[in-house]
Amino acid sequence: MAGRAHRNPFYVLLVIVGTAFAITACAYGVMTFTEMRGAAPAAGRGALLAFMKRHGNSLLAGELLVLAVATTGAIATDRFWQRRGERQIQDADAARPGNGNPL
Repeated sequence: MAGRAHRNPFYVLLVIVGTAFAITACAYGVMTFTEMRGAAPAAGRGALLAFMKRHGNSLLAGELLVLAVATTGAIATDRFWQRRGERQIQDADAARPGNGNPL
């Protein structure tokens, strides 16, 4: 538990939103490429491409905004989470028998 307790929760958010952003950007690229070629979308992709055409810009902008906030949060709180983890390790070492603790 001591190893996991000091992880910065903003990192988890960055991985999730970063993955979503990459998938959205790829779908947007496919939609743009398909429109440039004038080709009809393959069966099953039409709904996704129509969704991306309608909402792709706002979806990418929103994900980019969340990425910016999460990145700033991760940078701003990183030292706090590191110190917290170091304190937990020191507390665990102090509680271990043989370290001056009679247990």
